[in-house]
Amino acid sequence: MIGRLLADKFKIVSLLARGGMGKVYKGEQAPLGRACAIKVLTPPDNGSTTEDEFRKRFFLEASIGAKLTHPNTVTIFDYGVTEDGVYFIAMEYLEGKTLARLIKEEGPFPEERTAHIARQICRSLREAHALGVIHRDLKPANVYLVSHADEADVVKVLDFGLVKNVESDGEDLTQTGLFMGSPKYMAPEQIRGEHVDGRTDVYALGVIMYEMIVGKVPYDRPKQVDTLLAHVNDPLPPLREKKPDLELSDLLETIILRCLAKNPAERFSGMGEVLESLKGTAGGQYTMTRTAELDSLRASSSLTPSPSTYRPAVSGEIPAAQTSIAPAATTPPPSRKWFPIAVAAVSIVAIGVVFMTRKSAGQPAPAPAAEAPKPAAPPVTAAPTPEPAKTVEQAPLVSVESEPAGARVRDESKAVLCDATPCKIRVEAAGLTVIVEHDGYGDQKLKLSSNDPPRMVKLTKAAKAVAASKPAAAAAAAAPATKPPAEGYKGAYGGDGPY
Repeated sequence: MIGRLLADKFKIVSLLARGGMGKVYKGEQAPLGRACAIKVLTPPDNGSTTEDEFRKRFFLEASIGAKLTHPNTVTIFDYGVTEDGVYFIAMEYLEGKTLARLIKEEGPFPEERTAHIARQICRSLREAHALGVIHRDLKPANVYLVSHADEADVVKVLDFGLVKNVESDGEDLTQTGLFMGSPKYMAPEQIRGEHVDGRTDVYALGVIMYEMIVGKVPYDRPKQVDTLLAHVNDPLPPLREKKPDLELSDLLETIILRCLAKNPAERFSGMGEVLESLKGTAGGQYTMTRTAELDSLRASSSLTPSPSTYRPAVSGEIPAAQTSIAPAATTPPPSRKWFPIAVAAVSIVAIGVVFMTRKSAGQPAPAPAAEAPKPAAPPVTAAPTPEPAKTVEQAPLVSVESEPAGARVRDESKAVLCDATPCKIRVEAAGLTVIVEHDGYGDQKLKLSSNDPPRMVKLTKAAKAVAASKPAAAAAAAAPATKPPAEGYKGAYGGDGPY
C-alpha cells in the first residue's frame, strides 16, 4: 500500500498502526500537501458479516460521522471505496498520545487534570448525541491528547460507530465473536443486548474518570466474560479501595459514582448534564446555577461516597447561595460640636449690625439676644437587621425519554424545555403539559405530574415522512449494488491504535 494513491488525491506515505479490522497510514492530500491519517478497513472474513452488510454499515455510519464538527472530535476529510474493494477514510493527522498510553505512563492523574480531560470528552459526545450518534466504544484508546502552543491535553475523540472485535485472548465469547464495545468500559444494558442511548456513553466516561483518578478500571478480570458479568452484577469497588491514599473532592467522587450507576435512569441524562456538573470541580469555570440535584445525589444512600478528609485548595464544591445581603458599613455623620459656636457667632454679628443701624438713626440699641440653645444631637438608631431570605424549594425533576431519542420538549407556550431527549424537566405541583417533537415524526402532547416516574414517549412517523420514504426505498432498490455512496466516513475499528 505504501506509495499508492487513493481517490486520486490521498497518497499513502508510511504505516502508523495496525488494528483488528485494518491499518492506519500516514498520508498526504494532493494538491494541498496536507498531512493526514488514512484508515484502510478490511471486511471481516469470519462469516459473521457479509461484505454487502459491511459495505452498507460503512456508508450509513460514515454519512453520520462525517457531520461531527466539534473541535474535540477528530475531523474527517474524505472517505470511500476503491474499484478493487479498499475501504478508506482520510482524517486529520494527530501528533500526541492516546489517553490509554498516558494513564499507563503518568497515571493516576490529579483531580484538576482528570476533570479537564473529561469536560472535553463531554463536549465532543454532546454534539454526537444531539445528532443521534452513540459512540458505543468510548475508552482511553479512542481518546487522543495533543498540544497546541501553550494548550496541553487537548482532547480528540476518535472512532464513532462501527462494530468492533473484542480484543481476543483465545476465548470463545459468542458464536460471532463480535461485540459493540470493549468489555472493561461497557455499560450493563449494552452487555445484556438491551437498548442503548447517550447514557451508555455516560457510563463509559465514568469508567474512564475512575481509571484516570486511581490508575485502574473498576472491573478487570482474567477472563473477559467475567469482566462483563462484573459490570452487570458486582457492586462498584470504592475508589479508595483501589488507591488508599487518594485525594479527591466529594463533588468529583459523586459525579463518577453517578455516571457508574448500573441503572441508566439513575445516571446523568446526557453529556450536557455531566459537563455542567464537572464545571464545579477543580480547574473548572463555575457556571452552574442549580445545586438541588447534586445535593439530593449526595444524600442518596446508594451513591453517597465515603467521607473525604481531603479539601483541595481550589474548591470543587458548589458554593452555597447567599441567604442575605449584608448591610453596607455606615459612615458616621460629621461632628456637630462646632455648630452651636457658629450659630452664636452669626447671632452676635447680626446684633452688631442692628445696633449700629439703630444708633445711626438715634434709636436706643436693643438688649442683646440670649445665646441660642445648643441643638440636641439626633438619636442614634441601630441599623435594622435584615431578615434571612427564605429558602425556595425547587420543583422535582421528571425524566422524559422518547423513541427515537433526540426529541425536543416544549411547553404549551412553545418555550424549549429540553433540546434532546432523554432529559429531566422540573414539574411544579400543579403539573405541566409538554409537547414532544422530532423531525420526521408527529408531535405528541404529554401531561406530567411532579411525582411521575420516568416517562417514555413513542413517536409516530409523520405521514409525509412515511410517504416520502417509499420512493426513496424504490430508488435505492433500483440502484446498482456495486456503486458505492458518496464520500465521507467517521467510523471505528478494533485495536488500541491512535485512530
